[in-house]
Amino acid sequence: MHDPVAAAKAQEATQTFTFRPATPSDIPALQQAIGSSLRALAKDHYTQAELDGSIGYLFGPDSVLIHDQTYYILHPISQPTTICACGGWSFRKTLYGGDTAPSPLRMPEKRNPATDRASIRAIFTAPAFARRGLGTMMMRYCEARAREGKEGEVGGFTRLEMGATLSGVALYERCGYVRSGREDVVRCRNGEEIRILHMEKDLDVEAGVEE
Repeated sequence: MHDPVAAAKAQEATQTFTFRPATPSDIPALQQAIGSSLRALAKDHYTQAELDGSIGYLFGPDSVLIHDQTYYILHPISQPTTICACGGWSFRKTLYGGDTAPSPLRMPEKRNPATDRASIRAIFTAPAFARRGLGTMMMRYCEARAREGKEGEVGGFTRLEMGATLSGVALYERCGYVRSGREDVVRCRNGEEIRILHMEKDLDVEAGVEE
Protein backbone atom coordinates (compact mmCIF):
# COMPACT_ATOMS: atom_id res chain seq x y z
CA MET A 1 0.00 0.00 0.00
CA HIS A 2 1.21 3.49 -0.87
CA ASP A 3 2.72 5.22 2.16
CA PRO A 4 1.91 8.94 1.83
CA VAL A 5 4.07 9.95 4.79
CA ALA A 6 7.12 8.23 3.30
CA ALA A 7 6.43 9.95 -0.02
CA ALA A 8 6.14 13.31 1.73
CA LYS A 9 9.40 12.78 3.60
CA ALA A 10 11.12 11.88 0.33
CA GLN A 11 9.88 15.13 -1.21
CA GLU A 12 10.96 17.12 1.83
CA ALA A 13 14.45 15.64 1.48
CA THR A 14 14.80 16.86 -2.11
CA GLN A 15 14.36 20.49 -1.02
CA THR A 16 12.69 21.11 -4.40
CA PHE A 17 9.57 22.72 -2.95
CA THR A 18 8.98 25.29 -0.25
CA PHE A 19 6.12 27.01 1.54
CA ARG A 20 4.93 30.57 1.77
CA PRO A 21 1.89 32.17 3.44
CA ALA A 22 -0.94 32.88 1.00
CA THR A 23 -1.81 36.54 0.50
CA PRO A 24 -5.03 38.26 -0.61
CA SER A 25 -3.58 38.62 -4.10
CA ASP A 26 -3.44 34.79 -4.32
CA ILE A 27 -7.21 34.39 -3.88
CA PRO A 28 -8.12 34.18 -7.61
CA ALA A 29 -5.38 31.60 -8.21
CA LEU A 30 -6.45 29.64 -5.13
CA GLN A 31 -10.05 29.60 -6.36
CA GLN A 32 -8.86 28.15 -9.64
CA ALA A 33 -6.52 25.65 -7.95
CA ILE A 34 -9.17 24.38 -5.53
CA GLY A 35 -11.75 23.97 -8.28
CA SER A 36 -9.32 22.17 -10.58
CA SER A 37 -8.22 19.86 -7.78
CA LEU A 38 -11.76 18.85 -6.89
CA ARG A 39 -12.86 18.34 -10.48
CA ALA A 40 -9.87 16.14 -11.27
CA LEU A 41 -9.34 14.26 -8.02
CA ALA A 42 -12.82 14.04 -6.43
CA LYS A 43 -14.87 13.03 -9.47
CA ASP A 44 -15.05 9.41 -8.29
CA HIS A 45 -16.57 10.50 -4.97
CA TYR A 46 -18.92 13.34 -5.89
CA THR A 47 -21.21 13.69 -8.90
CA GLN A 48 -20.73 16.43 -11.47
CA ALA A 49 -23.76 18.23 -10.08
CA GLU A 50 -22.37 18.03 -6.55
CA LEU A 51 -19.05 19.47 -7.70
CA ASP A 52 -20.80 22.20 -9.68
CA GLY A 53 -22.85 23.17 -6.62
CA SER A 54 -20.05 23.06 -4.07
CA ILE A 55 -17.08 24.64 -5.89
CA GLY A 56 -17.20 28.36 -5.30
CA TYR A 57 -19.85 27.91 -2.61
CA LEU A 58 -18.71 25.46 0.06
CA PHE A 59 -15.20 24.97 -1.31
CA GLY A 60 -13.02 28.02 -1.86
CA PRO A 61 -10.42 30.25 -0.20
CA ASP A 62 -11.04 31.47 3.34
CA SER A 63 -9.80 35.05 3.67
CA VAL A 64 -9.82 34.74 7.47
CA LEU A 65 -7.08 32.10 7.28
CA ILE A 66 -5.16 34.26 4.86
CA HIS A 67 -5.48 37.24 7.21
CA ASP A 68 -4.33 35.05 10.10
CA GLN A 69 -1.37 33.91 7.98
CA THR A 70 -2.20 30.27 8.63
CA TYR A 71 -2.95 29.30 5.02
CA TYR A 72 -0.02 28.32 2.81
CA ILE A 73 1.04 27.64 -0.74
CA LEU A 74 3.53 24.90 -1.58
CA HIS A 75 5.50 25.81 -4.69
CA PRO A 76 8.74 24.98 -6.53
CA ILE A 77 11.55 26.99 -4.98
CA SER A 78 12.13 28.93 -8.19
CA GLN A 79 8.43 29.45 -9.00
CA PRO A 80 6.61 31.12 -6.07
CA THR A 81 3.43 31.75 -8.08
CA THR A 82 2.97 28.07 -9.02
CA ILE A 83 0.50 26.41 -6.65
CA CYS A 84 1.48 22.75 -6.30
CA ALA A 85 -0.64 22.35 -3.17
CA CYS A 86 -2.41 24.61 -0.70
CA GLY A 87 -3.66 24.13 2.82
CA GLY A 88 -3.70 25.54 6.31
CA TRP A 89 -4.65 25.24 9.93
CA SER A 90 -6.83 27.38 12.16
CA PHE A 91 -7.16 28.37 15.79
CA ARG A 92 -10.71 29.53 15.04
CA LYS A 93 -13.87 27.46 15.44
CA THR A 94 -14.70 27.31 11.74
CA LEU A 95 -14.03 23.70 10.73
CA TYR A 96 -14.31 23.94 6.94
CA GLY A 97 -15.66 26.10 4.14
CA GLY A 98 -14.50 29.19 2.29
CA ASP A 99 -15.76 32.76 2.37
CA THR A 100 -18.95 31.87 0.50
CA ALA A 101 -19.88 28.86 2.65
CA PRO A 102 -23.20 28.94 4.56
CA SER A 103 -23.01 31.39 7.46
CA PRO A 104 -23.64 28.77 10.21
CA LEU A 105 -20.31 27.20 9.27
CA ARG A 106 -18.43 30.47 9.79
CA MET A 107 -17.34 30.71 13.44
CA PRO A 108 -14.47 33.16 13.96
CA GLU A 109 -14.17 32.68 17.72
CA LYS A 110 -10.79 31.39 18.88
CA ARG A 111 -10.20 27.91 20.23
CA ASN A 112 -8.39 27.12 23.46
CA PRO A 113 -5.45 24.74 22.92
CA ALA A 114 -5.90 23.39 26.44
CA THR A 115 -9.39 22.11 25.67
CA ASP A 116 -9.98 22.32 21.91
CA ARG A 117 -8.62 20.85 18.73
CA ALA A 118 -7.09 23.01 16.02
CA SER A 119 -8.55 22.45 12.58
CA ILE A 120 -6.58 21.38 9.53
CA ARG A 121 -8.12 23.30 6.65
CA ALA A 122 -8.66 23.00 2.93
CA ILE A 123 -5.74 20.90 1.74
CA PHE A 124 -5.81 20.57 -2.05
CA THR A 125 -3.23 19.37 -4.54
CA ALA A 126 -2.98 20.60 -8.13
CA PRO A 127 -3.77 17.72 -10.51
CA ALA A 128 -0.40 18.06 -12.26
CA PHE A 129 1.36 17.47 -8.93
CA ALA A 130 -0.95 14.78 -7.51
CA ARG A 131 0.23 11.50 -6.03
CA ARG A 132 3.74 12.73 -5.39
CA GLY A 133 3.44 13.23 -1.63
CA LEU A 134 2.91 16.99 -1.84
CA GLY A 135 -0.55 17.00 -0.26
CA THR A 136 0.81 15.03 2.68
CA MET A 137 3.83 17.32 2.81
CA MET A 138 1.40 20.22 3.16
CA MET A 139 -0.50 18.39 5.88
CA ARG A 140 2.67 17.72 7.85
CA TYR A 141 3.63 21.38 7.57
CA CYS A 142 0.22 22.51 8.82
CA GLU A 143 0.34 20.07 11.72
CA ALA A 144 3.73 21.44 12.75
CA ARG A 145 2.51 25.03 12.52
CA ALA A 146 -0.56 24.23 14.63
CA ARG A 147 1.74 22.86 17.31
CA GLU A 148 4.09 25.84 17.17
CA GLY A 149 1.54 28.58 16.50
CA LYS A 150 2.84 31.99 15.46
CA GLU A 151 4.06 34.95 17.41
CA GLY A 152 1.20 36.81 19.04
CA GLU A 153 -1.39 34.18 18.17
CA VAL A 154 -2.80 30.97 19.59
CA GLY A 155 -0.60 27.89 19.18
CA GLY A 156 0.42 24.83 21.13
CA PHE A 157 -2.27 22.51 19.81
CA THR A 158 -1.57 18.80 20.23
CA ARG A 159 -4.98 17.62 19.02
CA LEU A 160 -6.36 18.22 15.55
CA GLU A 161 -9.59 17.80 13.60
CA MET A 162 -10.80 18.34 10.07
CA GLY A 163 -13.87 18.25 7.89
CA ALA A 164 -12.73 15.84 5.16
CA THR A 165 -14.00 15.50 1.63
CA LEU A 166 -14.90 11.93 0.71
CA SER A 167 -11.99 11.88 -1.75
CA GLY A 168 -9.52 12.64 1.04
CA VAL A 169 -10.65 10.19 3.72
CA ALA A 170 -8.48 7.23 2.72
CA LEU A 171 -5.35 9.41 2.53
CA TYR A 172 -6.05 11.05 5.87
CA GLU A 173 -6.57 7.66 7.50
CA ARG A 174 -3.14 6.56 6.27
CA CYS A 175 -1.77 9.78 7.81
CA GLY A 176 -3.13 8.91 11.26
CA TYR A 177 -6.55 10.55 11.27
CA VAL A 178 -9.57 8.60 12.48
CA ARG A 179 -13.26 9.11 11.83
CA SER A 180 -15.06 10.59 14.81
CA GLY A 181 -18.45 9.26 13.70
CA ARG A 182 -19.80 12.69 12.82
CA GLU A 183 -20.88 13.37 9.25
CA ASP A 184 -22.23 16.67 7.92
CA VAL A 185 -24.45 17.09 4.90
CA VAL A 186 -24.29 20.58 3.39
CA ARG A 187 -26.95 21.67 0.92
CA CYS A 188 -25.59 23.75 -1.95
CA ARG A 189 -27.37 26.48 -3.88
CA ASN A 190 -28.27 24.11 -6.72
CA GLY A 191 -29.97 21.74 -4.28
CA GLU A 192 -27.21 19.14 -4.25
CA GLU A 193 -25.95 17.83 -0.91
CA ILE A 194 -22.26 17.41 -0.05
CA ARG A 195 -21.10 14.91 2.56
CA ILE A 196 -18.22 15.97 4.81
CA LEU A 197 -16.68 13.54 7.31
CA HIS A 198 -15.29 14.69 10.65
CA MET A 199 -11.84 13.25 11.43
CA GLU A 200 -9.43 13.64 14.34
CA LYS A 201 -5.78 13.09 15.18
CA ASP A 202 -3.72 13.37 18.36
CA LEU A 203 -0.10 14.41 17.97
CA ASP A 204 2.71 12.74 19.86
CA VAL A 205 3.36 15.15 22.74
CA GLU A 206 7.02 14.29 23.20
CA ALA A 207 8.07 13.61 19.60
CA GLY A 208 6.27 16.55 18.03
CA VAL A 209 4.10 16.00 14.98
CA GLU A 210 3.19 12.36 14.75
CA GLU A 211 5.36 10.47 12.30
